[in-house]
Amino acid sequence: MLVRIFRSTQFYPIALIVLFSIVIHIVFGLIREPQIGVSGTIFFQDLTNWVNGLNQWLVATLVFVLLTSQALHLNYTLNKHEIFFKQSWLPALFYLILSTQFAAFLQFSPLLLINSIFIFVLDKIFSLYKNQKTLGVTFDAALLIALVALLYAPAIFFVLLFFIGVAILKSINWRDLSIGLIGLLVPLLLMGVGYFINGNLMEFINQFKNSFTTTYILSNFKLANFLPSAILISVVFILALMKIRNNYLKNVTKSRLCQQILLLFVVISILTIPFTLHIGIQCYMLLIIPFSSIIAYYFLDGKKIFYQELLLWIIIANWVYSNFII
Repeated sequence: MLVRIFRSTQFYPIALIVLFSIVIHIVFGLIREPQIGVSGTIFFQDLTNWVNGLNQWLVATLVFVLLTSQALHLNYTLNKHEIFFKQSWLPALFYLILSTQFAAFLQFSPLLLINSIFIFVLDKIFSLYKNQKTLGVTFDAALLIALVALLYAPAIFFVLLFFIGVAILKSINWRDLSIGLIGLLVPLLLMGVGYFINGNLMEFINQFKNSFTTTYILSNFKLANFLPSAILISVVFILALMKIRNNYLKNVTKSRLCQQILLLFVVISILTIPFTLHIGIQCYMLLIIPFSSIIAYYFLDGKKIFYQELLLWIIIANWVYSNFII
C-alpha cells in the first residue's frame, strides 16, 4: 500500500510526508531535548550562536524545517533532472526515514545544515549535462562546496565531486577549471579577511587543520545500537545497486551519468569519515542523500510489489526499534 502511494506523482503523498515529519518532531520534542552540534568550524559556531538562546521547541522546529525541506528538495531535484526512469515521491520518503533513523541525526549540527547545501550542489552539477552556458553553473557549484567546507572542514574532499562531476557530464576546459577555482577561493578569501580583521584568523586556521587529525575520538557511538540498522540499510542499498546495474543500459545517457555522480557522492562521503574529529553516527549523515536516492530506485521498479511492501514495513519497524526500543 505505502509503496503504491509513494510511487504516485499525485500531490497527496506530500501531505503524508509533511504529516510524518510533524509527528516525528512533536514526539522527539516531547521526549528528547534537541542538541546543538559543536564539532563544526568556528564559522559554524559563529553562525549558530543565536540558536543557543532558543528553547528546545524552537530548535526542534528548525530541525523539522531543515529535514522536511531537504526531503522535498531532493525529490524535486531528482525528478527535475530525470535521474530515474519514473517520477515518484519515494526519495522524499526514504530521506525522511534515514534522516530520523538515530537521535544524533536530529541535532542541529553542521552535517544537518550542509545537507541542504549539497542538494543545491547536486542540482548545479546535474545541470551541466548538454548545457552550453555552464560558467555560471560551475561557479555556483564550486562556491557552494567551499561554503560547505567552511561549515564542516572534512567536506573539502567534495571538491573531487565538482571536478569529476564536470569531467563526467561534460569535457573539462580551461574556462571551467578557472571559474571553478575562483568559486572555491572567493568564500575562503572573504572568510579569511573577516577573521583577520577580528583577530581570529589563526584560530580558524588551526581548528580547520585539526579537523584532519589522525588521533580519532570515538564519541556517542554504540555499535550494538547502530549495527542492525546499518546491516538492513546496507542490504537494501546493495539490492538497489544490483537493480540499477541490471537496468543500466536501458536508461538514457543523462540518467546513467547522474547515477554515477550519486555513487561518487557515496565514495567521497565515506572518505570524509576518518577525518572527522569526533567519529560517531553523525558522520554518516552525508550518506543520507545518495542512499535515499538509490534505495528509492529499488522500490520504484519491480513487479513483485508484495516483497517491496514487506521490505518497506521491515525498514519502518527497524526505524521504530532504533528510536524507541533500544
